[in-house]
Amino acid sequence: MNNVSSRFWNWSRRLGIGVLWLLTVAVFAAPSPTPSTSPSPETKGASFVIGLSPFLEREVKDDVYRRVVGFILEEMPTGSTLSLYDAHALRTIAEIRIPETLAFKSGRTRANQFGEPIQRLRAFLGTSNTPPAAALPGAIRLPQFLDFLASQPRVRAPGTVVMLLGNPLYADSKEPGFSMLDGYVPTDGHLAASREDTVYGLRERRGTLDGVTLHLGYFGDPWVSDVHQEKVARFWRLYLAGQGGRLGAFTGDLATLFRAAKPGAEAVPVVPAEPDPLQTKIAMVRVTRITGVADWITRDIAGAGASLPPTRATGPMKIGIRWTGAIDLDLYARPRAGAETLFFQHPRSADGYYFKDHRSSPEREFEFIEFESPVNPWELEARVNFFEGESPEGVEGEVRVEFDGRIYSGRFAIEAPHGNQGRNGPGQRRSWVRLDLPELLKLRTAAASQRRQARE
Repeated sequence: MNNVSSRFWNWSRRLGIGVLWLLTVAVFAAPSPTPSTSPSPETKGASFVIGLSPFLEREVKDDVYRRVVGFILEEMPTGSTLSLYDAHALRTIAEIRIPETLAFKSGRTRANQFGEPIQRLRAFLGTSNTPPAAALPGAIRLPQFLDFLASQPRVRAPGTVVMLLGNPLYADSKEPGFSMLDGYVPTDGHLAASREDTVYGLRERRGTLDGVTLHLGYFGDPWVSDVHQEKVARFWRLYLAGQGGRLGAFTGDLATLFRAAKPGAEAVPVVPAEPDPLQTKIAMVRVTRITGVADWITRDIAGAGASLPPTRATGPMKIGIRWTGAIDLDLYARPRAGAETLFFQHPRSADGYYFKDHRSSPEREFEFIEFESPVNPWELEARVNFFEGESPEGVEGEVRVEFDGRIYSGRFAIEAPHGNQGRNGPGQRRSWVRLDLPELLKLRTAAASQRRQARE
């Protein structure tokens, strides 16, 4: 083993990242390839970007290092550039430019010349970092990272290929309302909004990534279900397209990702996707892995549901609404005065969560809030807003409550002829209705009956 190879191996051992880093040694020892002709027009001057999470788990770091180094030593054409970035902290790890000379067609030459940036990569991967609160292993900040890339002149060159390795679920403790954890996905309404309104807003970002292809590689199984995976992939596809870019490979297999990013590789077919024009609201909707989670609100029930009041005063509760027609109604609820209100822009709290089924062609839409901590129906406050749509005669819907093992059902009506986008205030009262839960759960009738019996 030559001295250069020994130094690389000793560095690897000290950092404890593993024997897979012997790839570098193998490349050093391999005979130089026979020089070929100059780079093709498609690859000459090509720009590559690799964004890495600083929170990768130890068991995947060997593979990441091996593939990135292999890409540098064997795949990058002469005249091309590579920028390595921390995709969470938005900082540069290293930059490499392959000179347009025959000598740099040799992996051995590249290994000797680019030892310093490769060492920076190794040090980055050799550092153990704890993910921030409310984040998963492999956390990245994809919207902010793409903003960062759009500010780099080299990256904005048409044809730039970006490889992003980390968790595809966005979660930032500074913006918990936009987290994709627990099965949440942004509605298409985010895409048409301003950055001031949502981290996913594209109003000011149109064309900022023209010609850029992003390949996203993740690790493990971050999905609550196949539907969740499909919806997240679709959203990022629309997010890239809205900036003039495209989503290429979206995969948990690094070999597939690096093969797709290889110069001259056949382009990953574009999966058609268009924003849903009916999704105009900025909201997070939830996909669940639990089959039948909404059966209590979707299935038909006889009459008005349970006819007897609950047998207990407090307990977990689900409250939901459903309706028909091309309108959008929103449910707001909090378990007691002073508690956090759950609704489409605040889908999680310590007491429970908000769930919405959003369909492209509404026939019967529904949404509900589940309070997983015990609540008292007399203290719970719930309202419905006519958010969007037209209905000259006002709107009607059904409210359902699951409590104490029983399902209660009732009707509600809103007088306003059109939605008011959730606005509050004295002049907006016709667009709201307060739900009387004690009445719905037969508690008022039971209380009145007990008072009569006491008098008698």
